[in-house]
Amino acid sequence: MTRCFLLSLALFLGACATPKISPRPVTRSEPAATALVAKSQAAHGADAFRKIHTVELSYDGKWAAVGPKFQPILADTSFRGGSRERYDLRRRTVRQEHTGVAGRKEVRRAVGEVAVTYNGVRSNDQEVLRAAALVADAYTLFLLGPFYFDRPGVVLVTAGEGTVDRQPCDQVLAILTPGFGFAKEDRVLLSIDRATRQLRRVRMTLNGLDSTIGAEVDITFRDFRRIDGVLWPTDFDERIRVPFDLHAHHWKLVSLTTN
Repeated sequence: MTRCFLLSLALFLGACATPKISPRPVTRSEPAATALVAKSQAAHGADAFRKIHTVELSYDGKWAAVGPKFQPILADTSFRGGSRERYDLRRRTVRQEHTGVAGRKEVRRAVGEVAVTYNGVRSNDQEVLRAAALVADAYTLFLLGPFYFDRPGVVLVTAGEGTVDRQPCDQVLAILTPGFGFAKEDRVLLSIDRATRQLRRVRMTLNGLDSTIGAEVDITFRDFRRIDGVLWPTDFDERIRVPFDLHAHHWKLVSLTTN
């Protein structure tokens, strides 16, 4: 019965899905796009960010009732309720400790590798590992915002105009090679507030899992807090946009310290 309901809902919501991120071939960055991202970095505190080596934080969140059921391994809602996380920006490593009704999930992510344990027992399930790597990389983007794109394998081009919560935004398309997790490529559409130059939303592909190829989600940053000179996002709202339009996840920053 549940499976039939989800299938019927997916077919209905598929008609509501928004247009996909442009797949057009892109080989080099455009100066105008690079300048827009640089302005956003300045608005978020670029000078202060350069002095930060590590970030430790905690999140608390709530999953939507239906959306996560379409990607249960990626969402992993029984374990991913709140979390404590540590980011080493120079080494590009992530440590996450998730807690939920089923217990504790720990993730260790470094370039090219990932390890996952559930309640102290290490997982060798390849889909679980690939999903954890995708999540760890995506959450690095959500935390760092415009600073995330200062890395190898990033191409930036302008992508027109848009709005976020009725505020005009300039859009930049980022092509990431490699992409999130173990994807060869992913694409991210940045919505940069025209007035404040804050990064208001990112929309992204999810090519790191076979089950999510072709899917897209967006995360809207609805609140910010300046800590140690950097403007960090503190309120995150995630929606599935392709293959259907449905709310997925909402979480908030509880605490954050640097260095």
